[in-house]
Amino acid sequence: MIITARSAGRIAVLILLFTILQVSFFSQIELLGTSMWILPVCAAIFGLLGGSLIGATVGFAIGFLSDGLSDGPLGSACLIFMGVGYLAGMYRERTDLVDPPTILAAGGISTLGSNLALGFYTVVVGFDASLSGSLIPDLILQALYGVLLAIPLYALIHRVLRPALIHEPAHRRRPEIEPFDSWPSEPDAPNGN
Repeated sequence: MIITARSAGRIAVLILLFTILQVSFFSQIELLGTSMWILPVCAAIFGLLGGSLIGATVGFAIGFLSDGLSDGPLGSACLIFMGVGYLAGMYRERTDLVDPPTILAAGGISTLGSNLALGFYTVVVGFDASLSGSLIPDLILQALYGVLLAIPLYALIHRVLRPALIHEPAHRRRPEIEPFDSWPSEPDAPNGN
């Protein structure tokens, strides 16, 4: 991803939009007893599109705004979403494969991992939280919501950031090289006679 003033502005608008939508809309709507969490999916998508540096930076910004607008422990979402964006970006840099199954897997894994990390963080820090076995269905359901929302969120982010994305050319086939045995032999060296 090429970062210019225009693409940075688009990223900032998307960060603000997704954070406000999460706090004001998605966290208020409960389907089957749990709400949707789009922020880890967004951090993972930015990592898949822009690499580890973009993913970590956007994840930190999303987490910072989320921490400021919610009543959770400060700093938790910053660290978690930064890690999610970084790991998704590292996957992109190492494999360079972003297809629909990868996007779906990133949505589910990022949501489930973020929920587990946030639960662990709140217990370790001592923030008024308790863990029980009844949270397992909620974790699975939120991961499923992350999978379902991954493709539409990816399509939206990709569409908005299309001018800044680097499209690498398809790998060209190398010309076939003849085996060493079939090369013509060198002419004999002339004798000094």
